[in-house]
Amino acid sequence: MTYTSTNHTARRRKLALLAATAISLLATRVHAEAAAADADSGATVDEVVVTAERRSTNLQDTPIAITAFSDQVLKDRKIDNIRDLAGQVPNLTISRVTISHTTQTYSLRGIGESDPIQEPVLAVYVDDVYLPRQIGSMVEFTDLQRIEVLRGPQGTLYGRNSSAGALRIITEDPGQEFHVRADVGVGNYGAVDVRALISGPIVDDKLSGSFSYIHHTRDGVTFDPTLNHDVNRINVDAYRAKLHWTPTSRLDVLFTASATRDRSDSRSYIPVVQPGGGFDPRKSFSEVEPYQKLDGASGSVRVTYDLSDSLKLKSITSYGGFDLNPVNYDNDGQAALVQKNLIHYNDQYYTQEVQLNGDYGPFKFTTGVFYLHERFYVQRDGYSRKNATLTDPTVTPGNYNFLRAHNVTNTDSIALFGEVNWAATDQLSFTAGLRGTSEKKTFTFANSVLNLAGQVTAPSINGEADKTWSSVTPKLSVQYKWTPDILTYATWAKGFKAGGFDNRATRLDLAELPFDPETVSSFELGLKSEWFDRRVRANLAVFYNDYTNLQVSFYDPAYVGSRRGNAGKATSYGVELETDTRFTERLGVQFSVGYLDAHYDEYKGAGGLGVDADGHKLIGAPRWSVSGGATYDVPVSIPGSLRIGVDAQFQSSIYSSALERPQDRTPGQTFVNGTLTWTSPDPRWAVVLSGRNLLQSEKPVSATYTPSTGVYYLNFPDPRTFLVTLRFRG
Repeated sequence: MTYTSTNHTARRRKLALLAATAISLLATRVHAEAAAADADSGATVDEVVVTAERRSTNLQDTPIAITAFSDQVLKDRKIDNIRDLAGQVPNLTISRVTISHTTQTYSLRGIGESDPIQEPVLAVYVDDVYLPRQIGSMVEFTDLQRIEVLRGPQGTLYGRNSSAGALRIITEDPGQEFHVRADVGVGNYGAVDVRALISGPIVDDKLSGSFSYIHHTRDGVTFDPTLNHDVNRINVDAYRAKLHWTPTSRLDVLFTASATRDRSDSRSYIPVVQPGGGFDPRKSFSEVEPYQKLDGASGSVRVTYDLSDSLKLKSITSYGGFDLNPVNYDNDGQAALVQKNLIHYNDQYYTQEVQLNGDYGPFKFTTGVFYLHERFYVQRDGYSRKNATLTDPTVTPGNYNFLRAHNVTNTDSIALFGEVNWAATDQLSFTAGLRGTSEKKTFTFANSVLNLAGQVTAPSINGEADKTWSSVTPKLSVQYKWTPDILTYATWAKGFKAGGFDNRATRLDLAELPFDPETVSSFELGLKSEWFDRRVRANLAVFYNDYTNLQVSFYDPAYVGSRRGNAGKATSYGVELETDTRFTERLGVQFSVGYLDAHYDEYKGAGGLGVDADGHKLIGAPRWSVSGGATYDVPVSIPGSLRIGVDAQFQSSIYSSALERPQDRTPGQTFVNGTLTWTSPDPRWAVVLSGRNLLQSEKPVSATYTPSTGVYYLNFPDPRTFLVTLRFRG
């Protein structure tokens, strides 16, 4: 299917209609809520301060489509890690199941990376430090202060260029006030969750420090009769230490060191074809012991110096990485050898960012330079059966591939960026930004042929290839503040993701063939508003993204394996509405909805020669994403206080392959979570009962179907879980 200008005009009309409908619904909702809000004139929504623009601003004064979770919301919803955000941000898809516990994949506004070893299009930052891989990006929290999700291309203000958006995790810096936090939780499936933080002064007014620790374990939620034990177990320890040094009133230095030890199982998949002809969503028959061993560590230094009252210099230096050796899993979930992987990943990165931030009344600016060096090492021993069928899984001699992919990708990326904001009047402002990026990748490979025992029998391919890509990505925005409580903005921005080489390639021609950079032109209209004396907050964004050379991983039957390449063109557009209403001092309600139309305009050869995906949906792009949450302080005549919290998320169906076969479809489903918190008369102590997936949803959350190798498996969410936590804050 080929899209013409008529199709684009029709889409724009549809987008305008959606925007008008959303605004109408917003107005109706606001008027309906006003009557209830009048019952308690003192109740207001909490002010949210963000640092998305590299300075502290009110969420409502920040002309970016941004979702911000304050510490209180995170606590009320018992959000303890990145995966707990799944379904809670409009048009953000966070996979509920991934290959390992500390690996996470993301899709924002229809654009994402389902292959966890690829560079992300949603940039993840922890305290302004960029994480270059999705492996290790599933961060656990203890000292969390705030989470910000910035939608749309980012890069004129800081860090790595990202074509979809940015996820910023801001943890608490130590100060001169001593405090301790401790959470000890136990739950079903043998869950144990311990989180602790100690923070306070070391030298009065000069030096402070903090240390946090997490221990999270849980038994498996799936049984493997082949191995005769449960699988999909969790076993994670994480540490973070900070030193905060303020020798003068102008100089601020923060040292951070963190480490992660993950011994959780790699994921065991659920095969559709099971022994005996039945099907159990809680049984995997894999013959591969799901062992993984990940050790990660990082250190960073943030130095801020006030050159004057209006000019600030900031430097952020980081070094880190992980060693994932081994990670063993199969890609079928069956007891027979179909697709077996024994992998070693090693990643080391260094980043340096220098910013100059100025605030001269109506003129505010940020400019700087960002540098990244990354070395990503892959050794993958892969065993795969060829030309099998689902109905005839017989193993025959000579029907296998035994290959070792051994390669290193070195990346050197440097960028100059800048953004200036001019307040022409008290109501009208303009923003202009520009980023220039140059990125070089060097790909070194030495692949081999293996026998069944894993011994190298012959060389396959070896060599080296390199290429440099450059791009200039601008941003223009205009903002108008109609009243102190109503802001509108319009933004156009371009995004860029450099090309690269296929680190799974086992053929010389494919190893030396780079795939092209991915670019996007993004248009966004936004409304930020508060109503009825700040009892209601309502923010709306309408967007349109035009992608060229979308980077994808796809299965090529001629190659008999996964390949990396470009899909041609893609479009995504939609609407996002987020509301926060404080009905009374006791009752608060948040609601969000996202509508998304994301599809490939051109995608030739998605399933091999002549099998195209033009007009098909993008992978991991639900049409609707709806979430809501409420907290209520129950008036009870018992010592202490009682708070009930509930949140729910609905996501419509998605596809795991661009081919849109029935087997690739994951159905829409709803998840409900809840908390019950009793705070003792001594407010330092509390007991929290939390539950996830209370409706026991057992629909698959992902599917993989490869008929040529006999692979058809599903992934299911974790079952209903409960945790009872004793909490101390002192």
